[in-house]
Amino acid sequence: MPQLDSTWFASQLFWLVIAFGTLYLILSRLVLPPLQEVFARRKQAIEGDIEQAQRLKSQAEKARQDYERMLAEARLAAQKLIDDAMLEHKAGAEQQNKVLDKQLEQQLADAMRKIATRKKELIVALTPTTADLTALIVEKLTQHAPSSEQIERILNELSKNKQAA
Repeated sequence: MPQLDSTWFASQLFWLVIAFGTLYLILSRLVLPPLQEVFARRKQAIEGDIEQAQRLKSQAEKARQDYERMLAEARLAAQKLIDDAMLEHKAGAEQQNKVLDKQLEQQLADAMRKIATRKKELIVALTPTTADLTALIVEKLTQHAPSSEQIERILNELSKNKQAA
């Protein structure tokens, strides 16, 4: 093998240095500067994109915070409206209840007066019949006819006791 022959080592090393030196000069002067420029532009573009992404992220975070704040304010306003409507409705219902209570009290008082009047009328109307029935019952039980004054006195006492109760 000729490359392993020691007589050729010096010339091979010479041409190796010349070839690599020429290759180094060509690459460093012609090929690498445009590549470095491309890499620098890529790095700047990536850094710019990262900065823009950070700005957009912070804007999105601010927008989210504004949204949450506005949502909380809207909830508070809605709750306040609901509370106000409930208070208003409650006050109206209480007022209506008071009016209805007064009407019912008036109707109850009227009904009680009518009942009391009708009761008195019925007692007055039934007093002669009651007196006759009482006289018949007492006469059947005792075999003696009571006097009309006794019957009136007993009926008056009974009606007074019922009115008191």
